[in-house]
Amino acid sequence: MTQYDVIVAGGGLAGLSAAIFLARAQVTVAIFDQGESSLLRVSRLNNYLGFPDGVSGSELIELGRRQAQRFGARLHVERLTAVSRRANSFAVSSSAGEYECTYLILASNKRTDLARALGLALGGFGGRFLSVAGDGATAVPNCYAAGRITGLPSQAIVSAGDGAKVAVAIIERLRGGYYVDHDV
Repeated sequence: MTQYDVIVAGGGLAGLSAAIFLARAQVTVAIFDQGESSLLRVSRLNNYLGFPDGVSGSELIELGRRQAQRFGARLHVERLTAVSRRANSFAVSSSAGEYECTYLILASNKRTDLARALGLALGGFGGRFLSVAGDGATAVPNCYAAGRITGLPSQAIVSAGDGAKVAVAIIERLRGGYYVDHDV
């Protein structure tokens, strides 16, 4: 069984952003994604900071994947089939293997089945959103959620920022104090 500090369920901008911050902090992290992000269907984003001429959704996802992997995040193009809570960890099964992690980030509003499997209640419009604390924590210990699944607006930059916020919260828990990620 492969072990990670954090498993991210979803490889859209919230999940990728979380993985980048975690990997840069030397936290072992894996992203499980099957290319379901709605951003992949967006032909042009003209409101994403740093791209004054715009960028396609698929290019932004690809750049995020490359950046996360550059810092050490593992990308698994696999479907998560089951998740369950253990005493101090999560058991995660995919179409290709078994994994274990200390922290789990739910970053796909298309995979609400994973939230339900952990006993999390879904609400909001269409019963598709999780209630989270300010740092992204859910009612299940060490399980966080980021991006659209939390009811945030469906905007790429909002999701990316939320993923970063959740990652920083986990890093601070692991390190026991304030964390900032800036290169000098």
